[in-house]
Amino acid sequence: MSIVVIIVIAYFIVMFGIGYWANTRMKSSKEFLVAGQTLGFFVMAIAAFSSIQSGFGMIGHTANTYAWGIQAIVAAALLLPLAFALSWFLLGARLYRIARTHDVYSVPDVIRVRYPDRSAHMAMSVAMFVGAVAYMTAQVTAMGVIVAIIFDTSITWGAIIGSVVVATYTIAGGMLAAVWTDLVQGLLMIVMAIATFFVATNTVGGWSSMLATIEDFDPGFLQLDATQPITWVLAFVFLAIIGTAAQPQLVTKFLMLRSPSELRWGALVAAVAYAITTLFALSIGLATRALTAQGRAPELENIDNTTTWFLDNMTSPAFAGFVLAGLLAAIMSSASSFITIGASALTRDLMSSMGRTVTRELLWSRLASAFVVLCSLLLALYLTQVVFLLGAIGWAAFASAMFAPIVLGLYWRRATGMATTIAVTFALVSNMALTVLTSEGIITLPSYMQSGGIVIGLSMLLFVALSVLFPSAASRRGFDEVYAPTGLTAPAPELDSATSAS
Repeated sequence: MSIVVIIVIAYFIVMFGIGYWANTRMKSSKEFLVAGQTLGFFVMAIAAFSSIQSGFGMIGHTANTYAWGIQAIVAAALLLPLAFALSWFLLGARLYRIARTHDVYSVPDVIRVRYPDRSAHMAMSVAMFVGAVAYMTAQVTAMGVIVAIIFDTSITWGAIIGSVVVATYTIAGGMLAAVWTDLVQGLLMIVMAIATFFVATNTVGGWSSMLATIEDFDPGFLQLDATQPITWVLAFVFLAIIGTAAQPQLVTKFLMLRSPSELRWGALVAAVAYAITTLFALSIGLATRALTAQGRAPELENIDNTTTWFLDNMTSPAFAGFVLAGLLAAIMSSASSFITIGASALTRDLMSSMGRTVTRELLWSRLASAFVVLCSLLLALYLTQVVFLLGAIGWAAFASAMFAPIVLGLYWRRATGMATTIAVTFALVSNMALTVLTSEGIITLPSYMQSGGIVIGLSMLLFVALSVLFPSAASRRGFDEVYAPTGLTAPAPELDSATSAS
């Protein structure tokens, strides 16, 4: 048995052990969906960053860095830690207190207590389920590739093995298992990223030598506007920051804290941890480009193979096994969160939006978790255009659907349930339509435009316009009722003076 297989099996055993421990503490849906609201700042911060920094992010950012140069890191990673500060500042205290006062366990739960509009609750529930399955599909696909490399099997069997592992500990321990496995996985990712940085840069003589080699080969590669227009880069920064601040796997972590004092250092820890893991993409992407310049590496036809080519050709088997375990950790940390988010959307949230109460919620949450994994596995195995799902109902879709109703809605009294319903629907449909139309060549966006940023901006404008044009007294009362018992200071009511008679 190779050292790579031994390392990964040991990693699986640790994950199963955490799942077993979490299962012994599983008494109700509260433990399953929000980890019993027992998290301290360090566990919460590491779990938050690791669920954001998915395998898609690490492998994808590496590929983009190899192809685009330094601007890929600036656009999609370097400034993204600012999103953690934004999310903590805007949402942390409010979501914590609302969760404790109103029995809120999920993003659709927040919509339910903020907007007394069943359609808004239902729309967000559907968005969370569809988005969770889409994200899980991407993670299952990534697991299939990594596990297939490790165990020398087919991608199909790799996807099945990876799905069974993550499903086992998540179904057993729910979000309680997810956040504690996220802690282990996040720490592993940090160590792996630091080690990879030194190994990768040393293959081309160190950091300075690497940059000099790339500059001699292609001076523009290290410039901010090397391959994409600067407007596109800025739009991607907007998408990354706003998208991260409104991702459900991050937002739901605020519902799990044991006390408000735990918010104090969380943003700093999460931001620094995420920034450290970007060293992985930065080092392998640039090192492989430098190796190409030196004639030691081929020009890769498929940039997604950047990471695996480097591990296969430039590192020892033991180090490759360590890195592959870290990549699996990145993938599984996102997968476990979306399993429970999807399960909650299907049982607690969707059923509640239809006026139905689920008895034995813990049992049904576990069954729904299995259903989310099964749907994702089937889509990964039998849907050939998984990228369409990821692009259309992934990062930009969640940001478009959540940012305005959640962030603006918790501060702006005039925000309405009808605006939420329409904005969420628009986010899902427009992301899908825009991705399909551009990918099929039916429409072509100018090179300086980034589709995800466009949809986020339009969704926010649509939400604000509808809230202003069609005011709702019920939604204003919902705002007052959300804040009345929490001790939070609501924004000044004079914002509503123009519609106070409605």
